[in-house]
Amino acid sequence: MTASTTKSGDHQPKERLLDAAEELFAAKGFTEVSVRELAAAADVNVAAVNYHFQGKENLFHEVITRRFCIQRDRTLDGLQALLDQTEGKPQVDQIIRVLVGEYLDGALSNSFLTMITREMHSGKGGTHVQFFKQMVAPTFAAISRALTAARPSLTPDDLSWIIASIIAQIHHFILRRIKCESCEDVPEAREIMLKAFPALALDQDEYVRLTTDHITRFSTAAIDGLYPEEN
Repeated sequence: MTASTTKSGDHQPKERLLDAAEELFAAKGFTEVSVRELAAAADVNVAAVNYHFQGKENLFHEVITRRFCIQRDRTLDGLQALLDQTEGKPQVDQIIRVLVGEYLDGALSNSFLTMITREMHSGKGGTHVQFFKQMVAPTFAAISRALTAARPSLTPDDLSWIIASIIAQIHHFILRRIKCESCEDVPEAREIMLKAFPALALDQDEYVRLTTDHITRFSTAAIDGLYPEEN
């Protein structure tokens, strides 16, 4: 197969490349994956990477953009559904529960966060730009609107601290889970982690449920204590 022969079947080879790239980048990181390896995994000619994406860098950005959009839309849809159900008057705990539950389950159900975390910590600037444009900005705006609807007295500065705190908790519990799973071949390290935090031994659904409940209760209590409702 050559680049020219893929043209009549654009969609299929392109999607295969995206799927193969997501799996390989998540497992090995951007720098350790070669174009030849990507092409072989997608069952396309090496030239197809340039034909469809103009290089590995653009393919990488397409992969993370696709995952960002899926995760973002899942979170935004959940928040919008809550606003609709409550006629624009949600409770703080309802907002946090939707945000945490959708984000946790989505991130732990695919290789999205593993890949993004690895590449962002490697200092790849392009990853940061994609992340903030595609995920952070629209999600922050939606959470801000929902929290403002629930607690109108919150200032923009209050919102930035509250949202940052909630997201930090989510990331912590996601990374803890990923780290524990990566230690399956290191029994001693895994045992130490499980002893410190037994919930890591639970199946994913139960882990998501209990973590969502904890972050929701913890954060709601903090917001109520620091920013009580005005009578």
